[in-house]
Amino acid sequence: MVKKALWLLSVLLFLSSCNPSDEGPTPIPDKDSVTVLSYLIANNDLDDELLFNIEIMYDGLKSMDKPATLLVYWDGKSSMGKNNSTHLILKYETDGKGKINGKPALGIDATTREILDVAEVLKEYPSQVSTDKNVFQSVLSDMVSFSSTDKLGLIIGSHGSAWLNTISTSGRALGRALGYDGTTSNSIELTDMVEAIETVGKKFEFLLFDVCFMGTAEVCYECRDLADYIIASVMEVPGYGFPYDYFLSDLYNGTITGYKKVCQSFVDYYKSEYDKGKNGCWGTIALVDCSEVSNLVSQFREEIVSHKDILSDYYAGNLQEYGRDGGKYIAYDLLHFIRDLNGGEVPKTFEDQLNKTILYKGCLEESRYYTYDYDVDAENFCGLGLYIPLSVRPKWNTYFKTLNWYTASGWNQVSFSWNF
Repeated sequence: MVKKALWLLSVLLFLSSCNPSDEGPTPIPDKDSVTVLSYLIANNDLDDELLFNIEIMYDGLKSMDKPATLLVYWDGKSSMGKNNSTHLILKYETDGKGKINGKPALGIDATTREILDVAEVLKEYPSQVSTDKNVFQSVLSDMVSFSSTDKLGLIIGSHGSAWLNTISTSGRALGRALGYDGTTSNSIELTDMVEAIETVGKKFEFLLFDVCFMGTAEVCYECRDLADYIIASVMEVPGYGFPYDYFLSDLYNGTITGYKKVCQSFVDYYKSEYDKGKNGCWGTIALVDCSEVSNLVSQFREEIVSHKDILSDYYAGNLQEYGRDGGKYIAYDLLHFIRDLNGGEVPKTFEDQLNKTILYKGCLEESRYYTYDYDVDAENFCGLGLYIPLSVRPKWNTYFKTLNWYTASGWNQVSFSWNF
């Protein structure tokens, strides 16, 4: 009788251990998979939008069919975690079977607070300026150390203005190359950001800028050694940002096909919102192969040097422009510029190299914005923009000459008719 009771007990224990409803640890992603890091600087007027980005990233994880990890650094007005911190690293890990951090994924009615409470807090920081170069490097190093995979992708979300440093222009605070954290003066310059990421000692699979104006030749050249691919917009990014819930699994795919789907999802989302009659619908997107950027710059330099006499007093007013208001003149279309220099034709060698470098380009030809016309002429859109030195932007020109791009691109060979 005792033996029978012990046998029944052992059977029950075995069955309970196999119960699929038990939570247990979340499977660790394979070493060859990608961990996505998201560095969000939201201590500004983007707090609500970037907080919502965490929500839709969570939703994106729910659709994953394999284990994956998302690490988020948050610096914002909204507090989270048990200690109500405003500076911390959050971890979301899916098992690819409907659970996140060991619990059944929350439904579509989940509140922001519920989604934040699901996160595992890996580290909290005292109040700090996240656009400081040393802080940026230190936090990113922590995020890398928390990853269980060798391959990493990096999302940066905040305000931005391409390569510009901290300067003021009429109508808005521009020149916040990346940031800002609390005030526009707390921004990180492009060259400092590059140096901070290089110091971490990790080359990323991709670098996605959920930041305005980063899809420029200057930015891509400075960042060419930081990642295999760059995903960015040459225009301002709508406040909603990237629709992560539509494509997050494609970021983890780690392939060119996956990154192209990310870009296509961006365009499709905003086209759909435009068709619904909503405001705030515009955009451009490009996928850049960083291994081809230097080759493109070499071709570009040949064009600049061979046309330096024309460029001494060049009129850019006929080119497709991507900046508005205080951002006016920040970027013109790269291909349209080369075509204009060559009397309406694009040299085949340049076009071939451009196609090797820009693997995907997409835009909304029709836009709906509250104040400005953000329509894009697809015929004169190549995915990348560039700054053309102008006499009306003397402060910009002074800083422009400090960039590596200035010499590499051949602009230093041009003798302008005005004081440059």
